[in-house]
Amino acid sequence: MTPRPGLLCALLATASLGCTADQVRYAPLPAPPTTAASVSATLYLVGDGGEVNPHRDTVLAHLRSDIESVARDGAGPPVVVVFLGDNVYDEGAPLEHTEEDVEKLAGQVLALPVASNVQGVFVPGNHDWANGASAIEGREAVARQRQWVASMAGGANVRFLPEDGCPGPVSTELGDAATLMFIDTEWALRSPPGGECGSAGAFYERLATELHDHRDRPVVLLSHHPLASGGPHGGNVAPLERGPLVYYLATKSGVSLQDLASRPYTAMRRGISDAIAKSGAPPLIHAAGHDHTLQVIRMAGPGEPRYQLVSGALAKTSRVRRIDGTRYATDGYGYVRLDFMDDEVRAVVFARDALGGPVRPVFACTLSQAASAEECPEAPLAANGG
Repeated sequence: MTPRPGLLCALLATASLGCTADQVRYAPLPAPPTTAASVSATLYLVGDGGEVNPHRDTVLAHLRSDIESVARDGAGPPVVVVFLGDNVYDEGAPLEHTEEDVEKLAGQVLALPVASNVQGVFVPGNHDWANGASAIEGREAVARQRQWVASMAGGANVRFLPEDGCPGPVSTELGDAATLMFIDTEWALRSPPGGECGSAGAFYERLATELHDHRDRPVVLLSHHPLASGGPHGGNVAPLERGPLVYYLATKSGVSLQDLASRPYTAMRRGISDAIAKSGAPPLIHAAGHDHTLQVIRMAGPGEPRYQLVSGALAKTSRVRRIDGTRYATDGYGYVRLDFMDDEVRAVVFARDALGGPVRPVFACTLSQAASAEECPEAPLAANGG
């Protein structure tokens, strides 16, 4: 006889495991953030948008409108929009594809206004690597997606980075405000032996050198996989919530390659941390998707970026809990905007509730290389914040 889920939940709750993952709730922003003066450049972080649904459509419409208000038909500051991977669910750009597969990517590309000061960049995620297929098949899927992006761009300035199925790093400049440094963390997780991309050790050496070479300006490191997260990939799961009990046990024990607790993921995090420490130049921000949440996390420890931003909630959402350093987190759909000023960056989180409603600013704070404990204070918890 198979135990009923309700009975199993009761038994698990008795064992202090619970049947739903944690979800932090913060109080609403008391007032919209004021328009920042003297913005020298703006960076948008958008992730995990590879599924067509009404939530995605609503967020993309808001995103385009916001970009247009900043770019002002080329008269505004430089604008870069980074799509942080998992751009096409479930298996990236398949060789035998349908119109539906193409639309998953096209909707994101077409959200970018055609303007001289607007650039889009797509980063590969694990689903874009053909979701667990061999390294050869994964790189081929990445190459196809790069071709799709180029064919859809029209007059827009859109790139796919790193573009060769290798891990990078590849650096571009955000005007005079910052350096954007792109890496392919799915390659780093797999660390395929040999080949034109070299070894994992060589990649981390290159990353350390690249960070050191750009030590005199703010650096935003961009990839699909985060170094810290309060979402499901960070272990915020509950028995039976996302499938059989074996899924919960696998996530908690690090069996899945894609979870932070797995051995390959732990090795990748250590490699990036060692590269940051060796460079002597920690990035101001590491931006990633992967977990379908919006999170602002202060890190600032040895071998760490000053801040971890997770923006993986364009088309899907997941429950998220507070972890050490959390300043804000939500399971709403949305994106993050970064406005660069003289010596600091203002981060604004835009989201709509997981059940619907308008996209609106839900959190804002200022980030700097100092990353003091007082900087960017945690948002006030709601009455039932958890």
